[in-house]
Amino acid sequence: MALKVILWSFVIICGVLCENYISEPKVRILQGTVVGSTTKEGYYKFSGIPFADSTSGINRFKAPSPPPTFRSEFISNREDVKCVRPMGDGYEGTEDCLAVDIMTPTLDRTKKLPVMVWIRGTEFNSRDDLDQSLRFVEKDVIVARIPYRESILGFLCLGTENAPGNAGLKDIIAGLKWIQENIERFGGDPDNVTLVGHGSGASAVDLITLSPLAEGLVHKVISQSGTALSPWAVTRNNLRYAIEVAEALGHTVTTIEQLSDVLTQASTAALMAVINKLDLTDNSLAFAPCIEKEIENVTPLMLKSPYEIITNGEQIQIPFMTGFVDFEGTIRINEGINKDWLERMDDSFTDFLQSDIGFESIEQEEETAEKIRTAYFGNGPVNESLFNNFLKYNGDTMILVSAIREARFRALLSDSDVYLYQFSYRGSRSEEVLSRPIEISSAGHLEELVYMFSNELTGLDLTIGNLLVERWTNFAKTGIPTSETSQVEWLPYYPNSTHSNFLRISDDEEILTSEDAYFDANWRNPQPTTMAFWDEIYSQFFVDAKSRFTMKSRNDTGEDDPEPGEDDNDSASTAVGYTFLIISLFAVLDKFHNSQILS
Repeated sequence: MALKVILWSFVIICGVLCENYISEPKVRILQGTVVGSTTKEGYYKFSGIPFADSTSGINRFKAPSPPPTFRSEFISNREDVKCVRPMGDGYEGTEDCLAVDIMTPTLDRTKKLPVMVWIRGTEFNSRDDLDQSLRFVEKDVIVARIPYRESILGFLCLGTENAPGNAGLKDIIAGLKWIQENIERFGGDPDNVTLVGHGSGASAVDLITLSPLAEGLVHKVISQSGTALSPWAVTRNNLRYAIEVAEALGHTVTTIEQLSDVLTQASTAALMAVINKLDLTDNSLAFAPCIEKEIENVTPLMLKSPYEIITNGEQIQIPFMTGFVDFEGTIRINEGINKDWLERMDDSFTDFLQSDIGFESIEQEEETAEKIRTAYFGNGPVNESLFNNFLKYNGDTMILVSAIREARFRALLSDSDVYLYQFSYRGSRSEEVLSRPIEISSAGHLEELVYMFSNELTGLDLTIGNLLVERWTNFAKTGIPTSETSQVEWLPYYPNSTHSNFLRISDDEEILTSEDAYFDANWRNPQPTTMAFWDEIYSQFFVDAKSRFTMKSRNDTGEDDPEPGEDDNDSASTAVGYTFLIISLFAVLDKFHNSQILS
């Protein structure tokens, strides 16, 4: 009798505690039924659900097609689906890779939880396990991950029906459409979707918000350590490396059609082997998003440059968060140590000028290169003793300057709130983000991700991680990155005014604002000395992005000759120059008032 009472008590208790536990959760979506799994914490996980059809073969460079339907229940347990990417001497991933991952705290369709859609960059490898998203799901948000085709497979841009360009970005659009159609069945709110990316993923999510195709698909965006204005975000020579790859594969091509055929028929391994050998020192990418041309039967994603779209205020008007870490240049540690970039930079600094500046003469280029070199390395040789200067230069030119520039433009020229942050915390897990042991005084590239995604934090690391997760998830919920545990109110950024707020996250979180000390440059816009320097450079030499869709002869250096009547530098128009002068006017005034700080 006593045993029976105990057994019935156990059944009752288990019924109460386990009523919401489903070992194999099933969700009916438009394609059919998907079967997921349940984590030990009681959250529901679905991995590898196709959101598009095959992108191999003749579809290799095209926009994705709608996903297949399921003839039977789809077991969504494929956590190893990755798109192809170059890796050292080889590559990883598969061409048919467009599959979404989801983790949700509930399957109750009435909950309508906010959705955070993560777009990983090339740096995300060590943090791409869906289980690393637990800390976000604990805050009652749904986490989804959308992959996209990268490198040549995602961004070959030939201006043809078979390779129109921006296939990788169109993958993200397809994934967002899938979210709209299905996320409510996982307990999510299709009208509250935040797109989040880091590094190359950050520039991708930013570019998505510049396209009318994303209207209604995304409602907030977080762009960490990368933006649409990063010099590598959009190509300025879409044909050059496509031709080089074809030639390296042993083909002589004289037409766009021949080029398209060669690259479509080449094996993935052959393409990646060639791409791995490309050595770009100007902080550009061989294959990146492009400005498309209008093609019959093809829907373009981007017909204008990001600079033109943003400075005209034509982007989707949604809350925008962006920021940077202090040592973004750690992304170039391997190049500095293993590829002799320091020695090569000392020999020819002009080779290391970023791709978004151009010159009318060799003399002008060399004069400007010397000015930039002196600003970062002084008058002596560039060598290992100046390794941190090397990191500073690459971090500024690749990420930091463009992040602040875009925050300025968006804040001044759009109607939506902009939030800017600087991550300066260097904790006990900092070595995880460095590919080589070096001494740096603050946070390196990727470092905030360690504290956002690790499930094994303690002490101050855990405090910082909780703060980041709290602010990021509150931004996803409301569009305002509030914190219940911090005393600091993170106000929207607006440059050169009494509201020039940005959040600096360090051992002691603090808001840097001009309200308390108007003439103190350290309390005005972030990085005032760096920005004043680059404002001057860009106002004179900025080169806007463009695309070319005709084959030209190759000169002795292997570069494309300019087309007749074309200015190969294509430096910014008078309007572009005026925009930079207007935007930087306040910074110049700040410099005048704060000469003792900037000297």
